[in-house]
Amino acid sequence: MAKTKAPSGFEHIHYMLGGPLREVERAHWPARPHLGGPVPVISYVAQLRVGREIAAHARVLAPPPDLAPFDQLVELVESTAPDIPRAELDRATAAKKTDPLGTKVARLVARGVYNFRFAAASAANTTGKCITNAAVALVGGIDVDEASRFLQALDDAILVNELRDRLDDRKIVPSSRLGRVLSRPRATPTAKTCGVVLASLADGTYGLLVKLKNTWQWHEGDRATVFATVPDAYMAEVAADLDG
Repeated sequence: MAKTKAPSGFEHIHYMLGGPLREVERAHWPARPHLGGPVPVISYVAQLRVGREIAAHARVLAPPPDLAPFDQLVELVESTAPDIPRAELDRATAAKKTDPLGTKVARLVARGVYNFRFAAASAANTTGKCITNAAVALVGGIDVDEASRFLQALDDAILVNELRDRLDDRKIVPSSRLGRVLSRPRATPTAKTCGVVLASLADGTYGLLVKLKNTWQWHEGDRATVFATVPDAYMAEVAADLDG
């Protein structure tokens, strides 16, 4: 697939999405990267969660002939045990030229875990670089239509993990698992932050993160109930996103 040059405004796309976007022509990009809102801000922990989703896609889109090494790497990614020795994790996640595509993607994600745990503070961004490289590798090795669907799923994963970070920071636990972020208009036309964030929930309801009376609040309910909570300044844009 032909790569595309970074167009004007590419600085408004998060690097985890921007890297793989460069692997395909613009016609195959998500129609509205980040729903037209500001660059997502997500923690390295959230970036590792995105990495897990990339690995899950790789298992379907580029399954290696032998799934055992792939699944072993995914177990490293999903493990919460802090006692895996550094040398062992280093060996397991070091790049191998013989890896088939799916295993290469999983190894890059697992390397992100290694960097998250052991990289120097000055090299903390290597966590995200590994996740980005995993997405780049996958997009570069699959059919263009599959790549287009994956890029949309990647953008969705970035946005939902940004929202999860914001809820976690405020110790807010939704009553149902987050589904997709549906709207995230800017606080002002030039702001670098969202004014509100509307998401679907797994049980079919909706959730809205909104600042009311100088306090960020989380509201849940059916579509009409939650939409009624959207401040007037954002109603037109949120309505357009919902209708879209």
